[in-house]
Amino acid sequence: MAIKSFTWMALVAVLVFGGCRSPIGGGSELASDISMNSSRAAKQLLTGFYNVENGAWRWTGKSFAVQLAVPSGASSKGGKLTFRFVFPEPAVQTLHAVTLSAKANDTALDPQTYSASGDQTYARDVPAEALAAAVVRVTFSLDKAMPPGPVDVRELGVIAKEISLASH
Repeated sequence: MAIKSFTWMALVAVLVFGGCRSPIGGGSELASDISMNSSRAAKQLLTGFYNVENGAWRWTGKSFAVQLAVPSGASSKGGKLTFRFVFPEPAVQTLHAVTLSAKANDTALDPQTYSASGDQTYARDVPAEALAAAVVRVTFSLDKAMPPGPVDVRELGVIAKEISLASH
């Protein structure tokens, strides 16, 4: 009888305490800050990302999307989206400049044009209305990308390093 009682209490504890988390994408929580070299990031990268390279970063295509957890307070105060990436010199030589646009769910964020090579940051305020749910889909688009070629058959956009969403 004691074993059945203990088993029942253990099951209730798992259901109650395990149920406090919102399982998304394979039964574990999403993060609001993802690094491209994290194994956790893979489940949040929806489209347009290639495999991790040099254990640190990923190439994107011309369009790419992620899902991020909405941090506490952002649904009422709004948030700040930050995308850290590299616009590499070969892309600058080929494309000269790229314009990056983003949408948080269906809310368009202001675009930004990049023409210098090296580390770049795209940072935009996201209105609270776009962060009403527990998860936000962020879709990025470049106006152009390096086309596939004989050496690399992928369409290459920028080198993604980190994407985060913070509450104001």
